Amino acid sequence: MLRNLLSRAGVRVLLAAASGVLAFGLPPARAERLESPLELLHAPGNLLVAGPLLEANVKGRLVFGRGEVLGGNGKPPPKIDVRAPQAAIQRVQVGRHYIFGYSTARPDPRNPTRTIADPAGAILLTSTGLDPALFDDTPAARAILKAGGSEHRRESRRFFDLLMKALAGPDPQLQNLAVGEIALEPEIGARLDDRARAAIAKVALDPAVAPGVRATLLSSAAARPRELGQWWSAAAVKILETTPVDGYAAKASDPTDLVLVAFEVTGAHAVDIPATVLRRWVRSASPALVERACLALRRQSPAAERSAIAQALADPALPARTRKFLDGHLHRLDRLDGRNGARKDSTNRS
Repeated sequence: MLRNLLSRAGVRVLLAAASGVLAFGLPPARAERLESPLELLHAPGNLLVAGPLLEANVKGRLVFGRGEVLGGNGKPPPKIDVRAPQAAIQRVQVGRHYIFGYSTARPDPRNPTRTIADPAGAILLTSTGLDPALFDDTPAARAILKAGGSEHRRESRRFFDLLMKALAGPDPQLQNLAVGEIALEPEIGARLDDRARAAIAKVALDPAVAPGVRATLLSSAAARPRELGQWWSAAAVKILETTPVDGYAAKASDPTDLVLVAFEVTGAHAVDIPATVLRRWVRSASPALVERACLALRRQSPAAERSAIAQALADPALPARTRKFLDGHLHRLDRLDGRNGARKDSTNRS
């Protein structure tokens, strides 16, 4: 149940990516702003710094040497100690040079619209497009991060070209940054042509791309089809049709939220999904996905839902937690049908 609730919350965040920013560890007042990742990186109070990684602490901290300050006011200390998510700590290498964005602020408990110095110390910025704000120090990263340092430069053709190049490029962090800008920056949407929309669709459908990146593009296109293109509905069905029901091999590539977004946008816009596609998800190891598939089948016909559940339960290889969920789901359906039948009988007698 907890995983189900968390997954649904994650989907709501992804669906909001076209109109807002989630900033983990940032003050709520800032999280409510409609800031693109580059706006956030260069926002007052935040710092963007290049430097070597001196220490990676398994307890959730990274220590960098201060190199060039690429954005923000003030002079950071010679050694910059920041809190970081475990995924970031696991992918860095001591001695390598990185560019990182961080904040030292937290909400003022007496006034949530204000910020104060965080006694826990600095934290890497995290939002849509920043997962977190930690990039390999490469010419490509410097070009796009510097070009995004002002509103005037972000509106330039050069910046748009850098963004599209990053979208199709090999660097997953820059690709994620580009997706965040596309999702949250209206000026980018206004520049998109058919060629750019085709490039976006290609990334959204690429199984080699991080599921979170694909989910953001899919939810953004569903929310803004005139700008990002009408490809999203076919892409959502394709994702449901081709994504492995048991997930990808790499733990970091868990497709659950991507599939949930595909279910969410197709359901919200009444997109037809073949029953054969829905039935495969009834066997998923994720109860959240099983539930979405059952609901979609029920919209087609209650008989189709019950048939798919019976077929899944007859499979001895069905994951144990899926079997438990489906048993409970069947009981709920029986109770619902019983209540509906009793209500109908009462109506007929009256």
